[in-house]
Amino acid sequence: MKRTDGRKLSHKTLEEFRIRAVAQVEAGQSPEAVIRALGLTRPRIYEWLARYREGGIDALRAKPVPVRPLTLKGSQLRWLYRTIVDKNPLQLRFEYALWTRGMVRELIRERFDVRLSEVSVGRC
Repeated sequence: MKRTDGRKLSHKTLEEFRIRAVAQVEAGQSPEAVIRALGLTRPRIYEWLARYREGGIDALRAKPVPVRPLTLKGSQLRWLYRTIVDKNPLQLRFEYALWTRGMVRELIRERFDVRLSEVSVGRC
């Protein structure tokens, strides 16, 4: 049986899926039947049942996804964008002519005194 890949579903859809699965068990279906019908894994349905029994329907609801605040302000991001688009790294005394995350990271540190990892620079 093909398993459901929850990573491809919205938080609201996953919430409805959890509630429906638990409701089916609470209505008398066996967890094993719900597992087969919905393509769940055994640990998942029992996790949801435990959450439901401990906290009710609210325990199955989707939680807001925490978002880290942006490290750079809009004006700083605009300056960074314009600099990368309009300038060659050699003009800013970098060693190479192609931008790298490391160079952008250094530019952010020098210009705004903000320390970011190269991964974070890639997300800017």
